[in-house]
Amino acid sequence: MSANRKSVFLSEESLSIVGPFTSGRLNSIIERYGYLLKTQDIADVFSPSQLALIYQVTKERATKERESWRQFHSITLRDLLNTVKTVDNCRNIDEMIDTINELKPLQWVALIDAIEMFWADERVRLFQAYQLRKKQP
Repeated sequence: MSANRKSVFLSEESLSIVGPFTSGRLNSIIERYGYLLKTQDIADVFSPSQLALIYQVTKERATKERESWRQFHSITLRDLLNTVKTVDNCRNIDEMIDTINELKPLQWVALIDAIEMFWADERVRLFQAYQLRKKQP
């Protein structure tokens, strides 16, 4: 049995996209998706500090049970950014919102993927730190 074997549950929408599939077809779709995302380097659009702020304001949503990515759109992100707007950062927030409003669909998907990957990595890091603390006397 392959060490890469995974059990996954696919939504009805995912199944309609994948159609009749084998693991080879599913791998091909995932690899194409990854290639498309790599063509949209979100770090070229937002600075590291802007991405850090986006990650910060999306924490509550990103760590909840998966919601449809279609429900997370520029208006939602704009509203989240406005909650942390201060006199000191208002120009930066307004610039970020302008950039977000100008994102092309593939850039938007790349941003959502970056947010999801950041919080997935963070959950793994926190869990590993918890396991280490638990092992210590």
